[in-house]
Parts: sequence; C-alpha cells; structure tokens
Amino acid sequence: MSFQRVLEFAGLSDTGLVRAHNEDTIEICAEADFAVLADGMGGYNAGEIASKMTVDSITQQLLLKKTSAFSSLFARQTSVAAKWIKEAIEMSNFRVWDAAQNNPEFIGMGTTVVVAFCYHDKLLVAHVGDSRVYQYRSNRLLQITHDHSVLQAQIDAGLISEEQAQYSPIKNLITRAIGVQGEIEVEISEHVMQEEDIYLMCSDGLTDMLKCDEIESTVSLHRDNLALCCEVLLHKANELGGRDNISIILIKVNDLKQHSPMQHIQQLFFS
Repeated sequence: MSFQRVLEFAGLSDTGLVRAHNEDTIEICAEADFAVLADGMGGYNAGEIASKMTVDSITQQLLLKKTSAFSSLFARQTSVAAKWIKEAIEMSNFRVWDAAQNNPEFIGMGTTVVVAFCYHDKLLVAHVGDSRVYQYRSNRLLQITHDHSVLQAQIDAGLISEEQAQYSPIKNLITRAIGVQGEIEVEISEHVMQEEDIYLMCSDGLTDMLKCDEIESTVSLHRDNLALCCEVLLHKANELGGRDNISIILIKVNDLKQHSPMQHIQQLFFS
C-alpha cells in the first residue's frame, strides 16, 4: 500500500529589527511535498549568497528526483528518499565551498540548512547547523532536530543545563555548516506522520526570541490558519527585539490515507 497526503504549507522570512539585510532563504515546494530553510551565517561574508545557493541547489535536485514518475512508482523505501536528500545537501555544500574558494569576496561564507521532505507516510528531516524542526501533535510541541552547536555539545556533556543555556553568550556558535569545508556530515531522521500534525521549521531568529512554550501556545491558538500563525510568531519575535533574521515554515498534515498501487498509477498517468 501507498499513501495519499493532503498537506498545507505556509512560510515567512523577515529581516528583523537589528540586521541590515536578510541572510535567510526559504523555499516551499508544495507540489512535491517538501520545504527548505537556510540561515546564512551572521558575521561571515556573503551569508545571504550561501543560503540562497544552498536552497536553490537542493530544491532543483529534489524536484528532479521526486517528480520522476519512475521514482514515485518504484522507490518505496524511505532509505531511497534519504539518499536523495543527503546527496542534494552534499552537492549544495560543494557548490558553496567551491564558490568561496574561487571568489575572494565569498571567503568564509556559510549557512545552516534544514529540509523537511514528506514521503509516503513519513517525514524525513535533514539538517546541518542549528536551524530547527518542531513537531506539534496532541497540543504538544517537540523539537525533533538536534542542534549542531557548541552550546548543545555542552548540554549533551552535562556541563550546562537547558535553563542556563538560554542565557549563554555562545548560543549561536555552530559546529557544522554548509560551505565551510569540502565535505559535510548530514543528520537525517525519519518521523511517522499523523493527521493534524503540524511541523514547524525555523531559523534561530525565532527560537532565540521565543521560548518553546510560547511557540507552542501560538501554534495551538492558530493551528487552523497557518499563514496567520506565521505572522503572529514573526510579530512576537520582533516585538521581543527581533535581533536576527526570522524565518518560519509550517507544514500541516490535513489528510493521510492508504491507497493501492493501482490507484497511484491511475493518478499519475490519467489525472
């Protein structure tokens, strides 16, 4: 059996109140059921170039893979989709790194990236850096990515508590980024979707301003209007200082039904 999904997407990206320009880039590909978000590294050269190159490269590669009729029909295992995503991110890393090596004005540029890719009844989440994905289910918001940051490493080692981490001066120091080295380690996780799930992708411009329970209450209040939910989250982050660029993507699972392979073939070729 395969799965038919009805997904709803919404997204916003804003400069915030302190930065001179927006180094974040977002892309929603509703027709192929995936989204990409990248946060150009603040304080580095051409962070906005790195984030746009990364998002554009990943989007182009995944569209080619996922819109293939043969891929849709025969690539049933999520391991196949995970391989697509990993290769797409690795290629984007090489392109950004190569541009930095060959253009003096781009030396040192880099970006985080997070990809949310819906495949049958699964959500594959791939990320590099500290941009995050949260799952909202049964009125609870849960972070489903693990930050690649110095602060997270300290938390994991028991050197600092989650509460203390909120006030740390090194919260934005990341340990992995696209474009900094010729090779990159991509973390990929798989999550079984349920109807009424909402997945929140965001840059740290949101999470540095709002605590998890504040985000949770906002999503709960506006879960039936994703566009408004994005606007309210962005407004709240700016209201609290807007110290960084703020990017948000919301994905809601409105319907998730099994159907037979024959139905799938008919939809592909006769709809």
